Amino acid sequence: MKVLFLAYPQYADFEIGHVLFLLRKVGKAEIVTVTVNGLPVESIGGLKVHAETKLTEIKVNEFDLILISGGDGIGEMIDEESVSQVLQAAVKQSIPIASICASAVLLGKAGLLKGKSFTCLAHTYERNHHLFEGATYTGENILVENNIITAKGTAFAEFATATCQLLDLFPTKDQYHSWLNFCRGNN
Repeated sequence: MKVLFLAYPQYADFEIGHVLFLLRKVGKAEIVTVTVNGLPVESIGGLKVHAETKLTEIKVNEFDLILISGGDGIGEMIDEESVSQVLQAAVKQSIPIASICASAVLLGKAGLLKGKSFTCLAHTYERNHHLFEGATYTGENILVENNIITAKGTAFAEFATATCQLLDLFPTKDQYHSWLNFCRGNN
């Protein structure tokens, strides 16, 4: 399994910690970190991430999942055409997209939420409602519709397990619930 992680300056590292752990632990996934320009970035938590390549150099069809964190730097990404192109290509090729918190604006900008329901934090929706035209905001913690997962930034345990479930990494409901409890700190 191969996962494209789109990093950008000030992405929210804490939102994707559980999902990265599960993708590697359960799915034995290879995580390929890319940035728009191929340059290193620093997360909100101060993690310095070196990109393996820039976004325009990847082949979307080589990936099993596109993973995007929310974060304070999402505004810098909204007008990056290469982001919309990669996300649109992923949907056309039925490659799942896991988007948490503010990264929903990238899906909206790419036109991928029209006619669909989605979620994110309320203030993200309110500040960017023009990008979500034709979509239905639910305010739920997590929403899985077709091959697209959207989640509030505070629902990282549910986001992690829903992403793995979408990729069929949990053969039984017991495994799903066990990992969900683990991510919630209940084990």
